[in-house]
Amino acid sequence: MTYKDNAKKILETFKTVVVVGFSKNPEKAANYVPTYLIEKGYRIVPVNPSMKEYSGLKVFPDLEAVVAEGIELEVVEIFRPSEEAGAIALRAIELGAKAVWLQKGIQSEKAQFAADENGVLYVQNLCMFEEHRRISL
Repeated sequence: MTYKDNAKKILETFKTVVVVGFSKNPEKAANYVPTYLIEKGYRIVPVNPSMKEYSGLKVFPDLEAVVAEGIELEVVEIFRPSEEAGAIALRAIELGAKAVWLQKGIQSEKAQFAADENGVLYVQNLCMFEEHRRISL
């Protein structure tokens, strides 16, 4: 399967997206992509250790806090530099994520290998907003 195939499957299958690196700045992709997904009916769970709340949504400090709240890690979308994204993706897989998505411009061979080894759907270097629009859900 290609990343575009995985992207389509992820967007059609799952409705909860945990956004690591969520931003309060509406001009950043880490804000407008999740906002778009909310408008399209997805449940967004923001993760950012420097925020507590955003527009009525509880913001979690890390993935462990999301899991501790009883929220299943369906899709973990990562908006962090490639140097950090691999470790975050590995942790998401350890915590039971069904899918890991590294946003456009972000890649990790280590994360891709771990996802493949654990049967986790994986996408890297693609924009969830653009892919959602491409497949017209």
